[in-house]
Amino acid sequence: MQNKFVNSILAAAVAVSLGACSATTPVAEKPQSGVATEIEHTRVLPLEGGRNFRDLGGYRTEDGREVKWGKLYRSGVLTNLTDNDYDYLEKRGIETVVDFRSSEERKKEPTHWRAGEIERLTWDYAMGDWEAEFAKVLARPDFQAGDMVKLMADMYPDLVRQQIPAYRAMFDSLLESDEPLLFHCTAGKDRTGVGAALLLTALGVDRETVMEDYLLSSEVLKDTDIMKLPEDASEKEKRMYAFFSRLSQPVKDALVGVQASYLESAFAEMERQAGSVEGFIEQELDVDKRELAQLRATYLQ
Repeated sequence: MQNKFVNSILAAAVAVSLGACSATTPVAEKPQSGVATEIEHTRVLPLEGGRNFRDLGGYRTEDGREVKWGKLYRSGVLTNLTDNDYDYLEKRGIETVVDFRSSEERKKEPTHWRAGEIERLTWDYAMGDWEAEFAKVLARPDFQAGDMVKLMADMYPDLVRQQIPAYRAMFDSLLESDEPLLFHCTAGKDRTGVGAALLLTALGVDRETVMEDYLLSSEVLKDTDIMKLPEDASEKEKRMYAFFSRLSQPVKDALVGVQASYLESAFAEMERQAGSVEGFIEQELDVDKRELAQLRATYLQ
């Protein structure tokens, strides 16, 4: 169920590096009402068709409080959620879904949400022709896993700059409503991982814990089969899968998983722009001290 997402993972990582994205304002569709019920406290949700779908509840903050369970969710693509999954999710009363994916990704793997009416936030941008440039780098005979780690880390500053409008829209939504919110991309590790790091930092969670949440994606995604072609694969996808099948397993692991250096690279870009991650949240995402206090009052206990 997870064999279709390599193209989107790489497009998200590489296209931002090549400056191939053009952004527009996030588009909102207003919700009706949600369903709030008592839920179990589960970090990785037990979904049949989910991908890296997690609850951010339970993390301790530096002032001794705790992120509320059942309020903030992060995930990968939602296309493969089953009827049983939606029955499970309906009890969680999610009212807003923030989709960090490109227009092409959303078209290729659409979301057909069936767990109540939601507000959907999307950000329209197009991926460029990244394949030739990326293949050129990987084609080096001496290319090793460490090179892939560096390549991915080097892309994160561009990812940060690319996603500022989307992250700002997510924070705006969190300030407008206290109903459960889900944010996601394709694998739920890069764009979503940075988004989760920003949100947890805003709530006062310490850097070590923020990193632990980020690195959990590698554990959750470790059994992902990226080499099995989908039945409806295009010729371009067939060439891509053939190319990646020749990569060593450590290189594949560095691509499909995450490394601390990736997020550290994102933090370094935020610090370059605004002096600190907290400063980035305030200056670039327009979350002032009063709004920060509001977020903490809403999502902490």
